[in-house]
Amino acid sequence: MGRPADVVVVESRGSLYRAAARLLPAALFAAVGALNLRSAIIADSQSTLIHQLLSAALWFMFATLVLLRPVPVRRTTDRVAVAVAFAAQGAVIVLGALGEDAGGGARVTVGSVLLAGGLIFALVSVAVLGRCFGVLPDVRGLVTRGPYRFVRHPLYLGELVAALGVALGTKRFALAMAVWVVCVALQLARTRYEERSLTAEFPEYQAYSQRTKRLVPFLV
Repeated sequence: MGRPADVVVVESRGSLYRAAARLLPAALFAAVGALNLRSAIIADSQSTLIHQLLSAALWFMFATLVLLRPVPVRRTTDRVAVAVAFAAQGAVIVLGALGEDAGGGARVTVGSVLLAGGLIFALVSVAVLGRCFGVLPDVRGLVTRGPYRFVRHPLYLGELVAALGVALGTKRFALAMAVWVVCVALQLARTRYEERSLTAEFPEYQAYSQRTKRLVPFLV
């Protein structure tokens, strides 16, 4: 005897949702990575070439991990948490677009150092995070090795440092810094939702959070 039609419809919708949850963000990340790669090809300086290649590598890694990640052990149902996560990722993308209009002077030099350092740190962090990576505050596992031994959200730290480098180096400095402040606020809110889910799933997370910092080693 076959299954009821309504059950088949629900399962089909669930499959479509799961496929979209992987393919849509992967496509977005891959598109941003492709734009970075294009900028690297037409770069007029070695520093721009390096920065664009590092950015492309990070976005392509995001796209790959979104496709490979396992089903969450705990899925968020908080719409505000979902909105904050998407807004935080969108703010990073907007800031990256502002960085296309590069400025000059000492700010650019400092910004270049922060951008390269932040991107490298973010790449290392997401490599350690591996298949536990996600955009939403869903729980896919608990990672405490590598940079996660010192801060609970090293990927966001790397992104914010790189984003600050972009803000310092662009001609639209005031606007970029305002967007960066928004990025910081959104990422901090994002970490709170993520930590709420992790604490609910892993009893050992509370002890882990007591011996680590949220974003900046030895400070915050």
